[in-house]
Amino acid sequence: MTDAVFKDNEARRAIVDDLDSCIMVEAGAGSGKTYSLVQRMVALVRENSCTVDRMAAVTFTRKAAAELKGRFQVELEKTLAREADADKKERLDRALSDLDRCFLGTIHSFCALLLRERPIEAGLDPDFEELDDLEDALLQERVWDDYLNGVRATAPHLLGDLTKIDIDARDLKDCYRNLMAYPDVEIAREDAPAPDPAPVRTRLKELLDWAEKVLPDSEPEKGLDTLQQMLRMALRRRRFLGLDNDITLLRLLTALDKKGDVVLKRWNSGDDAKAARDAFADFREHHIIPVLRTWREHRHARIINFVLPAIDLYNQRKRECSKLNFQDLLMNTAALLQDNPEVRQYFQKRYSHLLVDEFQDTDPIQAEIMFYLTGRNVNEKNWRKLVPGPGSLFVVGDPKQAIYRFRRADIDTYNEVKRLLATSGGTVLHLTTNFRSVQAIGEFVNPAFQSLFPEEADDFQAAFASLDTVRTNGDGKCYGVRINNIPKLNGNKQLGIVQVDAVRIARWIRWAIDGGILLSRSRDELEAGLTEKPAPGDFMIILRYKTYMDEYARALEKHGIPFQIAGGNGFSQSVEMAEVLKVLKAVIDPDNPVQLAAALRGGLFGLSDNQLWRFKQAGGRFNFMTEVPTGYVDKDGGIFTWAFGQLRIFRKWAQRLPAGAALENIMRELGIVPYALAGEQGKSRSGHLMQSLELLAAAERRGITTFTSLVEYLEILMERGLEEEINIAPWEGDAVRLMNLHKAKGLEAPVVFLANPGKKVDKPPKMHIDRGGDTPRGYFVIEKEKNYRSEILGQPTGWDGFAEKEQKYLDAEELRLLYVAATRAKNLLVVSTYSSKPENSPWRKLNGFFESATELEDSKGHLPWGEPEPCDELTVEDLVGAREGFLGPHSPINKPSYHVAAVTELVKGGSARPVRVSTGRGLSWGRVIHRVLEVCAKKTPDNLGLLVENIIAEEGRAQEEKDQILALVGKILQSPLWRRMLKSKNRFMEVPFSASVDGKEYGLEGETVISGTIDLVFQEGDGWVLVDYKTDTVENDEMLADLVDYYTPQVQMYKKYWEDLAIGTVKEAGLYFTHVNRWVVV
Repeated sequence: MTDAVFKDNEARRAIVDDLDSCIMVEAGAGSGKTYSLVQRMVALVRENSCTVDRMAAVTFTRKAAAELKGRFQVELEKTLAREADADKKERLDRALSDLDRCFLGTIHSFCALLLRERPIEAGLDPDFEELDDLEDALLQERVWDDYLNGVRATAPHLLGDLTKIDIDARDLKDCYRNLMAYPDVEIAREDAPAPDPAPVRTRLKELLDWAEKVLPDSEPEKGLDTLQQMLRMALRRRRFLGLDNDITLLRLLTALDKKGDVVLKRWNSGDDAKAARDAFADFREHHIIPVLRTWREHRHARIINFVLPAIDLYNQRKRECSKLNFQDLLMNTAALLQDNPEVRQYFQKRYSHLLVDEFQDTDPIQAEIMFYLTGRNVNEKNWRKLVPGPGSLFVVGDPKQAIYRFRRADIDTYNEVKRLLATSGGTVLHLTTNFRSVQAIGEFVNPAFQSLFPEEADDFQAAFASLDTVRTNGDGKCYGVRINNIPKLNGNKQLGIVQVDAVRIARWIRWAIDGGILLSRSRDELEAGLTEKPAPGDFMIILRYKTYMDEYARALEKHGIPFQIAGGNGFSQSVEMAEVLKVLKAVIDPDNPVQLAAALRGGLFGLSDNQLWRFKQAGGRFNFMTEVPTGYVDKDGGIFTWAFGQLRIFRKWAQRLPAGAALENIMRELGIVPYALAGEQGKSRSGHLMQSLELLAAAERRGITTFTSLVEYLEILMERGLEEEINIAPWEGDAVRLMNLHKAKGLEAPVVFLANPGKKVDKPPKMHIDRGGDTPRGYFVIEKEKNYRSEILGQPTGWDGFAEKEQKYLDAEELRLLYVAATRAKNLLVVSTYSSKPENSPWRKLNGFFESATELEDSKGHLPWGEPEPCDELTVEDLVGAREGFLGPHSPINKPSYHVAAVTELVKGGSARPVRVSTGRGLSWGRVIHRVLEVCAKKTPDNLGLLVENIIAEEGRAQEEKDQILALVGKILQSPLWRRMLKSKNRFMEVPFSASVDGKEYGLEGETVISGTIDLVFQEGDGWVLVDYKTDTVENDEMLADLVDYYTPQVQMYKKYWEDLAIGTVKEAGLYFTHVNRWVVV
C-alpha cells in the first residue's frame, strides 16, 4: 500500500519508521486505520523495538480484536516471507511463534488482566468475577427493588419527604440507572428554595376567568384545537379540585406547559382566538416556565439525595459477591496504577508499548490508564502531567467519526490527549488517502463536508480533512451518488414514507442483482473471487434510527432478497418473546389471576374475553392449580381443562428440572420456534427465540440458576434489547445488510442506501458532563416516562446554560454521524429524500449538494417510477361469505393439504405387538438410555455418573436407577459394535430425516411427509452401518426373535430412506437390544 505515491505517504512512512516517537494518527474514513496499527506492530517487532509479549493492542470491540489478531498474523507472515535480513527474519518468526502471548483485546479485558495479576494492591478479591451488561442490569433491578422495600420498612419518612414534593419513588428508576452509568462523576446537586405560588395562582385565576367568557359554548364541528382543550382541562380541574393547594396548582401548571396551537375557525371570532393565543403565550413565558423551573430546581437535590443510597447499596452488593462490571474494571485499574508507583513500574516493564485503536470512541478513564502505563514519572498521580516514554504510545482514531457520546465517549477527552501528546514531544499524523471509495464518492463528500465541518477544530467539532480517493470510477459501471426522491404522500405520514422507500429500494436491489448494473471491483475484491455482477452482500441499507427497520426487511423478503439485520430492536419488540414471557410469568405465580389471564388471552392459548367471562360466570377460578368447575359443560370447558393442564405441566418442569432445561422444554412444547419461523421474517423472529435460549443457558452457567431469576433475566433482555442478533442461517452469508447508523461504523459496501427520509428526532439534552477540572461533574435532568411522553421532575440549578452547551456537543455529533453515513459506500451512494418535508430527514444537510446527483432508476431502468400493480377489489359480499365459511366443515382451512406420518406408525400400524414384559419403567427409561448413548457416541464424558444424574433429573426419574443405567451403558460401551463405531471418523447420532412420498404407498390420500430418527449411523469402509437401539426386556431367544420380526420393517425403512436421500449405500443395518447387549443384523 505504501509503495504508491499518496498525499499522506510521509505520514505513512513515519508510522513504521519513527518508532521512538509517541504518535496519534488521525485517519479519515477508508484510510486504513487498522492497517496502520498492524504496520506499526510489525515494524516494532522487525526493528527489535518490542517483542510481542511486551506489546498490548487495545480495540473497541471483541470482534475488532479478533480481526486485528488475524490481520497481524497475516502481515507478520507476509513480512517474514519477503524479509532478507537474517536477524529480522528470526524476530518475525519468533513473533509468529509467540503470537498468543501478545495482548489483543478490548480495554475491559485488558483491565481485567491487570487486576487479576495484582488484585491485592487493587483491594479486590483475587477470585472476582466480571459482570456482563445484562447481569449488571439484573443486579441493578434487584437492588432498586430491595432499596425501595427497605425504605418502606425502615425509613418511611423518606417516602414522606418525596410525597411533600409530589414525587413517587417508583418514578425514579430511570434516574437511578442514569446516575449508575457515571460512577466516576460527581453529581451536581444544590439546595434551592421552593417557588412562591401566590403570584402565579392569582394570574391563573384571572386567565381562566377571562377564558371562560371567550371559549365557545359547544365543541366546534371539527373538534377542539389544542389551546381550547388545555383551557377546558384547566377550568375543569379548578371546578373539581380548586387552586388553593400548592401541589394541585403545580400539577396543573405542568399540564399546561406546552404550546397551545390555535385554529381560528374554531373560535367565536378570529379576534378571540388571537387574544387567547397571545394571553396564554404570555402567561406561559412569564409565569409557568419560571415557576416550574424553580420547582424542578427545588426538587432536584432532594431526588438525588434519595437515589444515591440505592447506588451505594448496589456497590455494596457487588463487593459482597466480588463482582465487577465494565466500569468497575476501568476505575479499579486507574486507581491501582495511580496509587501504586511500584505496580505502575511493574506493568510498564511488562508492556513497553501500548497501541490503541478507535480512540475517538473510548471511555475517558481509558485515557488515564494509557498515560499511567506509559508515563515516565511513576510517582505523578495527575495523569495530565505525565509524559509518555519514547515510542511507548500509539493511538489511532478519527475525531470526525466520534459518535458514541451516549456511551460515555467524550470528544473533550480526545482533544485533551491530542494536546498532551503534541506538547510532550509526540507527533500527530493525518491519513487522508481513501482506499474504499471511487472518485465520484470523494467528489461528492469533499465539498459537502468542507462546507459543514469547520476549517479548524474547536471544543465541539473536528476539523475538515479531505477524502483523497484513489479508486477510479470504472467505465460503464454503476458509481457515484443518486437520490431516491419519495413523492408527496397525504399527511406526510412517517410509515407511508418508509413503506414507499422500502419497496423502491428492495425493487431496485432485485433489479440490480438480476443484471441491471455492473460494479467496478478493487484488487482485493477480485482476489476474493467477486465479479462485476453484484450479489446481495454488495448492498447495505442504513437507517439513522432503529424504528421501521422491519418494513425494509419485509420489502426485501417479499422480493426474495436474503438479508441480515444488525442493531435493530427486533429482539426487544419480538411478539413471540413477549407471549412466551406472559406464560412464564403465569407459571411462576399461579395465584396471580392477572398474569394467568394475560397468558390465556395471549397468542399462545388464544382465549377470547368472552370465553374468560363465561368461565368466571360458571364459577371458575383464575388459578391453573385448581380444577375447572365440574358443572362447566360449555364448549369452552375442554379448552380451559387443556390450558390448565399445560400450565401445570410447565410448573412441574419449573420445579423439578434445571431452570434452563425447563425453559427449553416449555418453549418446545409451545411450538413457538416453528410458529415464528413459518411467519413473515421467520428467520429473524425464530432467531430471537433461539438466541434467548443460548443467552439463558450462558446465564445459567454463570450462576443464575433458579427458574424465577432466569425469567427475570429474560425480562431484562427484552427491555434492553441486543446489540448483536444471531443468524440462524449462517450459510446465507451473501445477504443485504440492514442496520442502524451506529452499527454501520467501520463497515463498507459497494452500494449503500441512506434510507428513511421521514424521521428526525430532536430531543433536548438530558445531562451534561463537565470534565474540565480534576474531578468531572455531572448535571442530570430527572424525568419520568408516561404514555410515550416525558415529564421533567427535577433539574440542576442553572440547567439552561448547561443544556445550551450540551446541545452544541449533540449537534456536532449528529454531523459526524452524517459523515460516517456518507463515507460507507465504495461505488454508489443512494440517499432517500422527501422533498415535501425535507426538514424531517436525518440526511437533510446533504440536500444542498445533489446538483450532479441523478434520480435512482426504477426496476425497469427508466424514470419515472411505475404505478403499483392493480389488485382485485374486495366487496362486502366477499367478506360476508368468507366469514360464514371460514370455520365451517367444508372450509379449505379444515382440509389437510398433506399428511404427516412417523416411520414407527407406518410399519407397526398393522402388526400385533409381541408380548412385552412389564417392568414399570415406562417410555422415559428408553429416552434416558438413548440420551446417554447419544452423548457417549460424540465423546465419552469425564464424569459419566454426573451426566446420568442430570438426564435422570430432566426425565423426572428416581436417582436410585443411576447404578442400573451405568451398568447397562458400561456393557454397551465395551461391545464390539461400539468399538467399530469409535473407529469411524464419520458418525452421527439421533439423525432426524423427513421425506415427501406418495401417500397411496401407505394407504393414505395425497402427499405424505414421513419422518423418523435414526439412533446411530457410522461409516465403515465403503458403506454405512445403521443402528436402532431397543430397550425392551428380553427374557429368552423366542422373545428376541418376535421383537426382531416386529422391528425389522422399521430398520428396513430407515435403510431405504438413508439410501434414497443420496447419503450413501448401507452395508449393514440392525437392532441393538440394550437389555441383553445384543447386536442383530436384519
